[in-house]
Amino acid sequence: MKDKMTPALNSDALKLEPVDGTDVQSLSVSDQAEVTVGRGSQCDLCLAHATVSRRHASFARRNHEWFVTDLSSRSGTYLNGILLRSGTPALIAAGDLLRFGPYTFRVDGGEGPAKRFAPIDEHIAPGTIIERIPNRELESLAQRRLELLIDGASMIHQTSTELELAATVVGLVLAGSGFHRAAVLRHTGSDDQVEVLAVRDLKMDRPADFTFSRSLLREAASGHVARLSQSTDGLAGQSIQLLGIQCAVCAPITMDGSVVGYIYLDSRQSEQPGHDDATGFCRAVSRLAGLALANMKRAELQRRQERLDLDLDAARQAQAFLWPSEEGIVGSLKYAMRATPGRVVAGDLFDIYALDEHRVALCFGDVSGQGMGAAILMTAVLAHLGAAMVHLTDPAEAANAVNRYTSERSASNMFVSLWIGVYDHREQVLRYVDAGHGHWIIKRKGDSASRAPRPGGMLVGIDPEYTYETQTLNLGPGDRIILYSDGVVEPRDASGEEFGAARLLSALAESSSPTEDVAQALAALQQFLDEIALADDTTIASLEVQPPA
Repeated sequence: MKDKMTPALNSDALKLEPVDGTDVQSLSVSDQAEVTVGRGSQCDLCLAHATVSRRHASFARRNHEWFVTDLSSRSGTYLNGILLRSGTPALIAAGDLLRFGPYTFRVDGGEGPAKRFAPIDEHIAPGTIIERIPNRELESLAQRRLELLIDGASMIHQTSTELELAATVVGLVLAGSGFHRAAVLRHTGSDDQVEVLAVRDLKMDRPADFTFSRSLLREAASGHVARLSQSTDGLAGQSIQLLGIQCAVCAPITMDGSVVGYIYLDSRQSEQPGHDDATGFCRAVSRLAGLALANMKRAELQRRQERLDLDLDAARQAQAFLWPSEEGIVGSLKYAMRATPGRVVAGDLFDIYALDEHRVALCFGDVSGQGMGAAILMTAVLAHLGAAMVHLTDPAEAANAVNRYTSERSASNMFVSLWIGVYDHREQVLRYVDAGHGHWIIKRKGDSASRAPRPGGMLVGIDPEYTYETQTLNLGPGDRIILYSDGVVEPRDASGEEFGAARLLSALAESSSPTEDVAQALAALQQFLDEIALADDTTIASLEVQPPA
């Protein structure tokens, strides 16, 4: 069956248009590590309301897709009316509605399949009546249209996309209202334009010129059914004069308490102005449309999350299959390693294996991006590097081979920070290449931990012609090196402060073995974050030179 789910938002910039809430502007941000929403002044989108937390939610672009994550906010973050689970990222699609406290935003995905029309009637001429329909009139549905409404509810329930829903609603209101023209409009939050999802004129296949009253839409935007008609003294308003409108009705479509669209009807010139109970019928259909849209969005979000969960599970399984055990001894190196999965799977990589009876090879790195794409690239890099290390004795030669392989095959925006080392216990020398990684620490026997030298090479996968150079480091029995991913030092607490390398060095000050290095580093990180979930995979490995056998 064809997947009719709304496509994920695949764009370089995220744009949020306000739909509900006062004194708030649209938000447009380019691709960056994290975009925050909250009451705090340091947030990218500051929402000054008591129900909005200081750091309410965050946006991040992972593997070309945008995600929203609730940051343990007090009032919660709602996506299409559904309360998000705190700390769990949700995939965003164009047209989604996001609510933070009293503020609702629509995710703008650019021009959609529907055409935009500018409403008219900025100035109301004398004689135009725009009235709010009282409940007693709305509740007087004629018995002869109840069956039509019930049948229409069944047809609405069977629709699977917003455009199908809009077309069904247009046909239903034309059949039951007595009007000659109908449209379903998407509310954009702007007074200057609306988006037309479906439109129909009983006199022609599609009206060539169907414009809408701005004043009528503005009244319906408050959540009430509105009607525009001629006054009893015979004076015509501007809309009626220009278009020959006899009567027009506009009913809001609401979801999660916010107006998300409209049902718009009108009759012109000598046409009948619709049935007496058309306003009540129109309101009933608008309520059905709102319920159907909410159910549609809820089912879509569930499918989206299930697809994401399957993707993450497959990526985690790929990592678990390829990586060595968490602790062990390979040749003259004793090691301990932990990889803690975050909210999304990253492309962290680690491997250690003997080249011969004297030398041990090890590698550590981080693939840009998250999800299955990063996991696949991580798998390819590990496999190609393992094959290269068997035939090439120098880490720089292996790095050059992997760089050419990755540059020629990976996407232009995917690259790898890579650390490759070969330890020879006869010479007590570590030969290594740091290709843009930089995240490692040296801890001499009986001494404190210290930062390693800065990276001496470019990231892998950018320039296939780049040539790496091998560096050397003397390591004797009891000396250790600790390698870690950026997921160890880059997480931020509730105030936005980063864990950082200084805290990591402090956590390692009293540790005396690879196992203690790993345990104390992760314990310090979790204590710093309190209950905030890790966004990325957090990988750390400690390796210690053993005395000669």
